[in-house]
Amino acid sequence: MNRIKAIGVVGAGTMGAAIAQHFLMKNLSVTLLDQSEDSIKRGQKTISDSLKEAMKRRIISEQEFDKIMSNLTCTTDQSALKGADLVVEAIFEDLAVKQALFSALEAILRPDCILASNTSSFLIKDIAKGAAHPERIIGVHYFYHAAKNKLVEIIPGPKTDEALVTDLVNFYGYYGKIPIIVKDAPGFAINRFFVPWLNEAARLLEEGCGSIKFIDDVARKVFGIGMGPFALMNATGVPIAMHAADGLASKLGDFYKPAQILISQVDSGKLWDETDITILNNGANDEEKVTSRLLASALGIAAQMVSEGVVDATSSDLGTRAGLRWPMGPFELMNKIGVDKVGTMVKNLFSVWDMPLPEFAFDGTDAVTLEWVRAETRGDTGFIIFNLPDRMNALGEIVVSQLDECFSRLDQDPALKRLFILGQGKAFVAGADIKFFLDGIASNDLDRIQTFTEFGQRVLTKIQNSQKDTCAFVDGLTLGGGLELALACDYRIGTKNTVMAFPETGIGIYPGLGGTQRTSRLIGKGMAKFLIATGQFLDTEKASQYGLLDQVIDPLYDFHDLADISLDKKQAGKIDQSEIEALFADFDGSFTADHPFSKVLSRKAPIALATAMKLIDDGAEMSLEDGLKLELGGLKEIFSTRDAAHGLSSVIEGFKPEFTGE
Repeated sequence: MNRIKAIGVVGAGTMGAAIAQHFLMKNLSVTLLDQSEDSIKRGQKTISDSLKEAMKRRIISEQEFDKIMSNLTCTTDQSALKGADLVVEAIFEDLAVKQALFSALEAILRPDCILASNTSSFLIKDIAKGAAHPERIIGVHYFYHAAKNKLVEIIPGPKTDEALVTDLVNFYGYYGKIPIIVKDAPGFAINRFFVPWLNEAARLLEEGCGSIKFIDDVARKVFGIGMGPFALMNATGVPIAMHAADGLASKLGDFYKPAQILISQVDSGKLWDETDITILNNGANDEEKVTSRLLASALGIAAQMVSEGVVDATSSDLGTRAGLRWPMGPFELMNKIGVDKVGTMVKNLFSVWDMPLPEFAFDGTDAVTLEWVRAETRGDTGFIIFNLPDRMNALGEIVVSQLDECFSRLDQDPALKRLFILGQGKAFVAGADIKFFLDGIASNDLDRIQTFTEFGQRVLTKIQNSQKDTCAFVDGLTLGGGLELALACDYRIGTKNTVMAFPETGIGIYPGLGGTQRTSRLIGKGMAKFLIATGQFLDTEKASQYGLLDQVIDPLYDFHDLADISLDKKQAGKIDQSEIEALFADFDGSFTADHPFSKVLSRKAPIALATAMKLIDDGAEMSLEDGLKLELGGLKEIFSTRDAAHGLSSVIEGFKPEFTGE
């Protein structure tokens, strides 16, 4: 059960106000505390202004604005926090002041209230020093803008209660954040390598290895990001970068010391000139050196952190993507470039500072393993969890391979009676990796697409044929390949968050992981044609009425509670759909203007639409095994069409596709 409902936030500055806003937008009650009425008024205005901007963008309505603000209490009286379940401290970075605050709060708060610090400068063990109950003190490090940025680093102190850590991971996940657990160490996880990356850019400028503009341009290209290090320092505050580097240097050594040019820039009070092409010290733009040192500073420190047990590689990458919005984390990028090649870069940079090569990754490893799908057990129940919340748990080659490995391992465990498959974040699985398909089309490597889909079908067939009860917990977006995966399970459990659809014919292809075959066998041929032809997005009620869900439950605070769910219902909410069934039973992809769904159907790719309808018709006369083979048989042809390339591109580039039937 979710026991965290009443929140206190101490500190009404920029960060504290944003933290409060996040909680408020999740319909939680928030008490915002600061020392003076002026500070409180400024914090309240910051929240109000941000929410009004959300109103202008139609993210929230005027009624929602009023409701959100009604849940906010602003005060200068610490005793107002006495009923809080969680208090987050977000005051200025002064260790003695933080310690005094926590001591004062302990005398006011309930014994079971969680005390959390948003510090970025101090260790949690130091903040908890002298506290009467250090077991309830923990770090929750937010990233700017705290109301919008998904990442929260959860940092247990040496005496923090482990149950409290679990509570916060579940709490933040439930309310839309992406939490990662990080050891209590300087810089925690993300800033530990991000700050040296910024500082190394300044060193490269100082040494004459490139101009500001050149270094930013190289960084954008190498890391695939929208802003280079100098632009990022300007956006977040040049002094912040310097102070963060100085703080890390005081604990970790000279490598982290801010470059003199960074110190001078702060002293000048100016931003970096992002257009400046000046090269200092009679140097020259050296792309190889800039590339090598930027990669080494970020990826080398990331590997060092994993070696020290500060964070695991998967969480490091997830935190980087969620918090910094880089398309790849350090280790995925390392795998792409080549571990050996990156190792040489790191060795060259670290040797200058007498730092040893990190043990992790650079020990002869061909590639770093990233756990994008993981398996857990509790009693007689197994769980398979997709762990790419920022990518909507999309199915790609690595993900499907890890799904296969996890499922096979749990399926062979005689102690387990049933297996649940679920996704972290807003999606169960929001379909296949579109970029993978586009890369295959661009390189004219349709065999790779064929091989991937054949493997995916084998994995789903293995799930379908399991002797254990299998259940997809579809608490979120379940689209395309995600819906096909759910259909391979014996049961499907949804929540109010469930959204199901087959969008394929609207992007130039057809469902290739069993969608044209298993759907008709579950809910009838006409209904299968209707769903695949129209691509209609189904909410929980419709998905139940159509027979795609077996039961609907409340969203779970802890997914392990699925172990207590009974799987004795089949299509409990299904109702008769004979009208739609009759309308689409003989549908072959052709239609006239008077068809009730003509407007929707006219936006679909004609070849994909006709092919999908024929696959449903022909497959219905075969065994499922033969029907699945039939589905695979048309893949190369459909992916070789112009419509497929155009439709798939529209997903990535965000335009409305117009199909020509070519």
